[in-house]
Amino acid sequence: MDNLRLQASLIAGVLCLTYAASVSMRARKGREHYLYIGLTASLALWYLSSFGYGWLGLPLLHRLNLAFGVAVPFTAVRFFRAFVDDDNHHMRRLARLSLAGGCVLLFAILTPYYDHVVVATALLLYVFFFLFTALVTLSAGGRSATSHWQRARLRFLAILGGVGGLFTLLEYLPMVGLNVPPVGTVLVLIFLYVLSQSLFRYRLIDVYEVSARLGVLTVLSFILGGLLWGLSKLSGQLFFLHTVAATVVVMLLFDPLRDKVRAWITQVGFRERYDLDLQLKALRRRLAHALEVPELSARLMEGLEHTRRFTDAGLYLADPDLTSYSLAGHLGPTPPERLELGPARPLLDRLSSRGSVALDVTNRELKEASQRGERREAETLYDVVHTMEAMHATLCVPIRSDDPMLAGFLCLRDEHTHDGFTPDEVEMIEALGGQIAVSLENSRLFSRMKDRDRLAALGEMSAGLAHEIRNPLGAIKASAQYLTEPDTPVPPAQREFLDIIVEEVDRLNRVVSSFLDYARPSQECTDPVDVNAAVQRALQILGPECAEADVTLAASLDADVEPVRVDPERLRQVLFNLVQNAAQAMPDGGSTFIETHARIRQDAARRIRPWVEIRVVDTGPGIPEEVRNKLFVPFVTTKQRGTGLGLAITQRIVNAAGGSIEVRSEPGNGATFVIYLPCAVDAAAASEEAGEAPLPARDAGEAPAEPERGAPVVARERAMVRTTNR
Repeated sequence: MDNLRLQASLIAGVLCLTYAASVSMRARKGREHYLYIGLTASLALWYLSSFGYGWLGLPLLHRLNLAFGVAVPFTAVRFFRAFVDDDNHHMRRLARLSLAGGCVLLFAILTPYYDHVVVATALLLYVFFFLFTALVTLSAGGRSATSHWQRARLRFLAILGGVGGLFTLLEYLPMVGLNVPPVGTVLVLIFLYVLSQSLFRYRLIDVYEVSARLGVLTVLSFILGGLLWGLSKLSGQLFFLHTVAATVVVMLLFDPLRDKVRAWITQVGFRERYDLDLQLKALRRRLAHALEVPELSARLMEGLEHTRRFTDAGLYLADPDLTSYSLAGHLGPTPPERLELGPARPLLDRLSSRGSVALDVTNRELKEASQRGERREAETLYDVVHTMEAMHATLCVPIRSDDPMLAGFLCLRDEHTHDGFTPDEVEMIEALGGQIAVSLENSRLFSRMKDRDRLAALGEMSAGLAHEIRNPLGAIKASAQYLTEPDTPVPPAQREFLDIIVEEVDRLNRVVSSFLDYARPSQECTDPVDVNAAVQRALQILGPECAEADVTLAASLDADVEPVRVDPERLRQVLFNLVQNAAQAMPDGGSTFIETHARIRQDAARRIRPWVEIRVVDTGPGIPEEVRNKLFVPFVTTKQRGTGLGLAITQRIVNAAGGSIEVRSEPGNGATFVIYLPCAVDAAAASEEAGEAPLPARDAGEAPAEPERGAPVVARERAMVRTTNR
């Protein structure tokens, strides 16, 4: 055993010197790195002096071995002190006590009684006391740390240091006559390697993987060694079959043992991370069954709140027009309801190119860019920081779909920590973002299926209505009109009821026509249509009706708009529906304004194309949020005599033409319906024919004149209407 211990001491000394050299050659070193070099160097000298004394037996080497044994806990205390605050009086007092105790032991080593058992026992107690007191103080500092990452790191170092200290203590037992096998040497080397990895790996998941791997290998090594030792003892010697049998046992135990050891290391060293991982996995399973966006948002916020790791959260999803992002759900204080594409462009670009964006990292990059004098980069980073602070976020995670444009992003914050989220937590949250993207795609598919089923049902119903209702209605109306003729002998008091019959028959006929219009398949139009001409024709038809309702109807037409491919009758139907709805929403009178604009936008495939924007703006009472969210749902209406199909038909006509429609409104500030229709002329082809360079991608989705940041969209539209009307 003495020969085995000498060989183990020599190997351990060389490896400790290697650890010290590898850290010293790193480019960037801090205080903890230099103290780690001192700790590994003292261990190396202690192991090498042990080897020298065992080999040569010189008293001087024995004294040196004892002196280096005193240096090990002394350097360990200072190493662990580097991870807590300098004003920690417990660590400061412990460092002074270790210095005083070390001086007393060094004096005893210089006396002729250096090899007495009392000195060896005092050295063993010195090592035990200061190593484990330092670890207890380190663990207490971790519990009081304000940083989540620092708490996890200090706890990990305390556990790792406790294991390493126990193994180091085993190496001192032969000094007091307890001759144990040199297993502590192997484990000390493993401990030092993991400790070095924890210094340079700033992700807990990396340290966790290294620890788990080494833990598995250590356990398997002891199992293999124990099996070989036991088989050799039973048979009196070691055979080749013994090695094969032990290897087969290790191979069978490897996978289940690896999972067990990893789970144990995670639960002990990274408990918070382990709990968060389990909770986020459960949340991803719940989101997988959400088929509608409100349900998805509610489950997401409920799950994030249940983790107790997030105090603020916001889910932003892209609007149908791809020019803004709207808040779909939030946790904590309410963030901005809407994020325009222009002001949010710097943040969205970083989310698209780099993935997740952390506020602390961006602040650090902003400071570095300012110091280097990179003004443009600093301005971009400042916009990113400003946008994230406005959304109460310290982390933004992208939600990607098959389209090049982001489907949305998730904003998170934990106000209990100062350094945001650790990189391994960001990876888990990014996996959650991937599940949100899948659920959003599922919700879109589910919505299309519902629309298809609804249209199929309406088609069958419309066919039945047209046959079963219109014929009797025609007979009823004809009979009532016959009775209202002047030469028909009907008392005047009863003619009023006949007029009501005719009026109600007409209303029922309109309801049936709405059913037919909504269920009728869309017909593609191949001929380009002049949008301005369609608007002017609508003004001519609707002008008298609006004037009778004391509603001012005006228009501002952009002469540069290109033709669009849409059925002109259906386009006029869209304008009729929107203007009539606006007039009916203003029983006391008001103003309705129609605008057309030429826009350059990106389509869903991220191609630059010309579009036509049609705005129908009114000065009515506005639309409440609970109604605004269901405006385009069939059969949803706020009118006493409405069918709830007008806006649904409008949306279907616009979508069939390849465009989109959205509503912007605030209670008391009127409503604005915005229609985007793709032009019949492709922008890329037009640019090539004109010999012009294509527009830069960064301008995609933006209006030619970006509104001032921070100004409410609806308020700007109201001001525009009032100025034009004057």
